[in-house]
Amino acid sequence: MSIQKKIDTVINSVGSINIQDFVEISNFDKDSGFYNNSNIEKVGKDGQFITTPEISSLFSMALANQFLKEFPRTKNVNLLELGPGNGLLTEDIYRYLKSKNININNITLLEKSVFFKRKILEKTKININFIDSIYDYKLDNEDTLFIYSNEFFDAIGSKQFIFNNGNFNEIKISKSNNKYFLTQNSAAISKELMDHYSNYKFKNNDILEHSNLVLNILSDIQKINCKEYFFTTTDYGYTKLPFKSTLRLLSNHKKLDLFDKFENVDYSFGVNFELLMNFFSKNNPSIINQKNLIYNNLPDEYLKSKDKNIKEIVDLISGEKFDDIGKVFLNLSFKKK
Repeated sequence: MSIQKKIDTVINSVGSINIQDFVEISNFDKDSGFYNNSNIEKVGKDGQFITTPEISSLFSMALANQFLKEFPRTKNVNLLELGPGNGLLTEDIYRYLKSKNININNITLLEKSVFFKRKILEKTKININFIDSIYDYKLDNEDTLFIYSNEFFDAIGSKQFIFNNGNFNEIKISKSNNKYFLTQNSAAISKELMDHYSNYKFKNNDILEHSNLVLNILSDIQKINCKEYFFTTTDYGYTKLPFKSTLRLLSNHKKLDLFDKFENVDYSFGVNFELLMNFFSKNNPSIINQKNLIYNNLPDEYLKSKDKNIKEIVDLISGEKFDDIGKVFLNLSFKKK
């Protein structure tokens, strides 16, 4: 069954579908969702989009060095990547840490896409474990845990709410006379949202994106039972609410408007880094942009290289010549000891 038919089934059953469920079905439906459709490439030059690890392993080196700055004496490490996609980031981090004579005792990938799981297993020679939820993650050693992700949180569904006359209404999708449209329903969690975002003064028609799916993942990370870990995540996002929709649709490297098409579309949101910052406040997290991530953590032999190819790659992954990703992509990190 196509994505559009599955969306229509929900709408016909209950009258509408919320944005979060719409995105989750479109992205992750086991049969037809974007990340499970075996008929299309997802990431890379032949895919729908390109991520920084696909450009160069220097990005992986920067993340690994960010970790090693916090745990410079570690000799035994467990790796946990959230949303590995093609698995290239973990492959590169594994090789880099091994080159530093660090033992990698456990590699686990949080991935619910059957397509990506199969693709990773087809090409990797590394022993890898897959989990569908961080709740399922278990360790049988006391080695330092390195948790990392790149463009993971942006693919997770989020509900959208619109503020009017002192309350939030939830934005949903409905259909009539074969046409799709956005509608508003009273939100049962309006007061909860007002309390959660009490430091903001909302005006009529301001849009708020809020995801309990993201909060559940953050909670599971916080509950991981291990002696010490380092967490770092990089994504397209913001540190202050934009009061507008950040939902983006991509297909074949082209931006789409909502309802332009339903099949083979990648949906993503801007990530609320303020939410992440507040959630992990006890761990004193820091937020920097991707440009600073690269320049703070790559060795000088690359940053000061006169080699034309290396200089071009550094410029690309730092955002100098690649849609300015260095400024709009943010990185949050912290260590727990």
